[in-house]
Amino acid sequence: MGMGIGINVHSPDAGKIKGHQEPVACGVWYTSTGTAIPKMIKFQDADGHIRTLSNLHVRTFEKKNYCGIPTLEYECDAVVNSRKYIFHLLYYVEHQKWTVLWKSQSFFNG
Repeated sequence: MGMGIGINVHSPDAGKIKGHQEPVACGVWYTSTGTAIPKMIKFQDADGHIRTLSNLHVRTFEKKNYCGIPTLEYECDAVVNSRKYIFHLLYYVEHQKWTVLWKSQSFFNG
């Protein structure tokens, strides 16, 4: 019988992030309780053009630790020209930076 000897006192670690992350600027709406909800992202494509992806739909939200780094992970999708794009937005709390991890074909390669 465990009596508070330090077992399970830390958040579980999700390990390494699999896939290629790309930096993004993220427009976020905050609820009255302080929860951030991504609404739009901007990123640079392979040709150097700035692309905007709006009308994001947040499917899931989870607080995770990747290799000990606190991260907010949003699984999102967006429809552009009748095509659905699925991606994860990662917010690194300590560095205040956003990245995208495309799960379906990349927006600017499709």
